[in-house]
Amino acid sequence: MYNTKIQGLTLLLSFVAVLTAVVVGIIIYAGDETTTFQGFAESNETIINSDTSVSIKKILVMEGDSVSEGQKLAELESQELTLRIADIRTQLLQIQTKRGMSEAEIKSKILQNKAAERAVTSELKTQIKTLENQLKINRELSGGLKSVKITNSSDSTKNPVEIQIESLQSAMEERKKEFAEINRMYKKMLEGGGTPEDVEAEKLQAELESLEKQNSNMALYAPFEGIVGSVFVKNGNGEKIFFKGGEKIAAYSPILSIVNKEPSFVKGYIPESQFSVIKTGDKVTISSANANEPVHGIVTGLGGRIVPLPARLLKNPNIEIWGREIIVKIPENNGFILGEKVTISGGRNGFERVAESLFSFPHSKLSAQERDKKKLNKPQKTEESGTFQETSLRNGKGDTNLTPSHLQNGEGLKSIVSGESVKIEASGAVFVTETGRFLVVSDETERKTPIVFSVDKNGKAERVLIENFNKINDLESIAKESGNSYLIMSSLSYSKKGKLKPERRILARITVSDNSAKLEKPVDFYGILKDFAEKSNSDAAEFLKSGILGKSIDIEGMSVLGNSLFVAFKNPLFKGKVVILEISDYAEIFAERKLSENQLKLSFIEDLPKERRISDIYMISKEEFFFTASCTNEKCGGFYRFKNGKSTILKDFPELKPEGIAVDENKNFFIFFDLGQNENSKFLNLGRI
Repeated sequence: MYNTKIQGLTLLLSFVAVLTAVVVGIIIYAGDETTTFQGFAESNETIINSDTSVSIKKILVMEGDSVSEGQKLAELESQELTLRIADIRTQLLQIQTKRGMSEAEIKSKILQNKAAERAVTSELKTQIKTLENQLKINRELSGGLKSVKITNSSDSTKNPVEIQIESLQSAMEERKKEFAEINRMYKKMLEGGGTPEDVEAEKLQAELESLEKQNSNMALYAPFEGIVGSVFVKNGNGEKIFFKGGEKIAAYSPILSIVNKEPSFVKGYIPESQFSVIKTGDKVTISSANANEPVHGIVTGLGGRIVPLPARLLKNPNIEIWGREIIVKIPENNGFILGEKVTISGGRNGFERVAESLFSFPHSKLSAQERDKKKLNKPQKTEESGTFQETSLRNGKGDTNLTPSHLQNGEGLKSIVSGESVKIEASGAVFVTETGRFLVVSDETERKTPIVFSVDKNGKAERVLIENFNKINDLESIAKESGNSYLIMSSLSYSKKGKLKPERRILARITVSDNSAKLEKPVDFYGILKDFAEKSNSDAAEFLKSGILGKSIDIEGMSVLGNSLFVAFKNPLFKGKVVILEISDYAEIFAERKLSENQLKLSFIEDLPKERRISDIYMISKEEFFFTASCTNEKCGGFYRFKNGKSTILKDFPELKPEGIAVDENKNFFIFFDLGQNENSKFLNLGRI
């Protein structure tokens, strides 16, 4: 008996030894899939510019200087304005020696003024005509050279000759107004409206005060606390030329840039042979020679192409190395210096890979639900730690603070699944009362095919092709009009390759019925906004100009309320604020293909965390609406109510990016999430609010 036990124990130990040897062998064979590569600690950069053509009088800061919010960065001046102020002061001195004029003298002055007007306008017209002929000749010469690429003026900055022509035309209109005002003054004299000296002095003094006030306000100020990044202008090729002082700067041209004081992310470059080791959502370790301790970050983005590594990362500058860009979100107070080289480590080693294969099990439907519970119920941070504190949702009557049960146990988060195995990346949604289903748009479709998805409340999706439509790309928003009419819109944003093709500029009206859709009226909405911005001087035009010149326009949501269309911009911000553009009588866009100043009104969300951007909007009234916002550098977001000028977060999503809002026939709110390229979108019923 004793010998039998000994033999059994010996066999067991032998088996354990063999198993250990096998595992060790597998680990050695599997090798190490961790990787170490380098990058730079960076922060978002904000360009500072002027909305008018100016000359730089004095730059008050240097690159690398720390600045506080509201600090004056540069003093500007306008040569035309300075000359006009000096001229008015001279006239006021001369007027002191003037004596009263007779009626004949006044009439003579009127004739002299008219003659002067004709001479000035004739000279300006001659200059304009000369420049127009020069521009015509230049275009004819360029058109005859096949090697010269002709740029479409609608997609690029106007050339200097065109700008000079517009400047002369504007100057001619201003001079006409001046001569008309002088004639009015002399006519008033004839009618006995005061002595010539009094009338002229009153007019000049008022103009002088206005111009001096305008001149004193010509300066640039820091929009937030940060560090001066660059002091530069750009040449015609778009290259940075560092500022030397005294240059004349065109409107909206970059003058300064400011970055946050501390890096907020790391841009790394993983070698081409190892880029598959790192995935979005992975945790990595970042270290540098200057930081005391390594910090941990989350991979929030991977470049869509292989690029050459920057020269600073090359051991031998003569040997070019290629890799994939990677963006890592890092915590605050990380100890890194802006622009410093850092080392990134991540991936899985051989032991982790073997352990995963030996001891993990396939994800069942239940385990997927458990993961969703974790996403919905992760402990929330308070405002002190950097995010809004979550408030409870209310039921339809609004008489209780109890959170609906499905938000507590994670139930209700459902995947959108198409029977045709079509990938869906939800970017917007509306509810169709007649069918009891949702219409969902996806920002990516195969070959830019114009389709929407009809989705039931269980997540089953059907593909609906829009008839008579060629193609549309980066479809980001959908809004319900009346009956079976809907609006869909592209983001109007540039692609990763820096292009803005026609299929990314579209606003279209479609009709949907019986699981079929038809294109009614498409317009080039980007072109309409660009045309308005060039012709108007309103705040709305200023906002649009900044987005057009910076190539930063990105529209994420829209909603129809009465005869107004509300358009929510992810980018750009306007003076640091999130923008919602109200377009009244928006139906005229499809008829006239243009906008007027009295149609547009800007509204702002001023209290949204700076790391979040609006992703969809649902209007209740002009004073109250709901919106979703997603994080810019990681998977997170929230659902908000805007009322009485303030935003309140109703639900925070630590690991989900909300992209759409829909409300069903029972006033239940549904939030749609984009889970990226590797997983179909999901949605959640929040109940009545």
